[in-house]
Formats: sequence, structure tokens, C-alpha cells
Amino acid sequence: MIKGLLIFLVLFFGTFKSQIQVPTISDEEMYDVINYIIKVKTGQTKNIKVITEDINYRAKQNDDYFLDIKILKNDFNQKDIKSIKQQYEDSEGFVLNPKYIQNLMIIHKAKLLAYKSEGKYFWDEFNKKHGKTSFMFVGKPLFSLDKSRVIISYGHYCGGLCGNGERVLLKKVNGIWTLERTLSGFIS
Repeated sequence: MIKGLLIFLVLFFGTFKSQIQVPTISDEEMYDVINYIIKVKTGQTKNIKVITEDINYRAKQNDDYFLDIKILKNDFNQKDIKSIKQQYEDSEGFVLNPKYIQNLMIIHKAKLLAYKSEGKYFWDEFNKKHGKTSFMFVGKPLFSLDKSRVIISYGHYCGGLCGNGERVLLKKVNGIWTLERTLSGFIS
């Protein structure tokens, strides 16, 4: 009896999870968004030479922290919200592909964060290896089901208390990504 109930629960919840629709996103579509963000950020901040994955991503943290439902309700329907939340959960292992990034050196998040290991000051190590420059970070784009809108986090750091970042909503207009609105941000 208990075995049967457990099997039913596993099948039920497995079926429920598989009902969440997630759009199929090609690398070209994903990097079209990322390269738009790179163009915007490097146009605003000239000293960026390095890019990494979003160092603020927290897969274990409640996703409502990142994807505040009250904010998303204003811009997306329920199917899109479920899809975006699923994409966020699935983006934990996201790494940038050098094939699609031009003019910036990619240093993957794990290597970059290792600069502060063994009691070393991060910026001393970073500057020793890359010169006095700054780096930007970018998260994996989270698409609406129709791929006409996307949420993406990005920003840059240039020293201990120097940097900024934001989470934005982009909309595709006539085949070109444009800023629809800023969802949240920080300045240090």
C-alpha cells in the first residue's frame, strides 16, 4: 500500500514538473541577447576587458528573491512565469561560450572567484593577472515562451566598492532587442 502510494506520488509530481513549458533557445538566440547587453555595457563603461558568468546567481536561494512574482505578474502571464522560473533553476551550470563572445576575455566564474582564495585580496590578484581593468558579468537570458521578451542580469565590477548591475526586461522590436524596463539594480 505504501509502496503504491509512493510510486503514485513520484509519477504525479514527475508529470507535473514535465508540464512546465520551456522554449527551445538556440545558442544564436541566447548570444544575440548577451551580445546586446555586452554592447550596451561596454558602451557605458570603457575599461571592461573581461567577462564572466553572473557571480550573484544563487541556485539554492528561494527563486522568489530573484524572480519576484509581484514584479513578473505585471509583465508575464502564468505560463511565462512558470517557464521563466524553470529556466532560472536550469541555468545553474551556465558557462559562457567563447565562440560567441567577441572582444572580451572570458574568465569563468569558478576561476575568477578562486582569485580570492588562500587569504589573498581579490583585486590584487585580478589586477596582477589582467592589469588595472574591470570585468562585467552576465546571466543566462530567461525567455518568454514566444521569445519576444527576456529577463537578463548583468553588471560590472571595477574595485572593492566600485561597480553596478541590474536585472532588465528586454523586448524584441522589429528583430532588435530593446530595453523595456529595469526590474532591479545595485550600485557600489
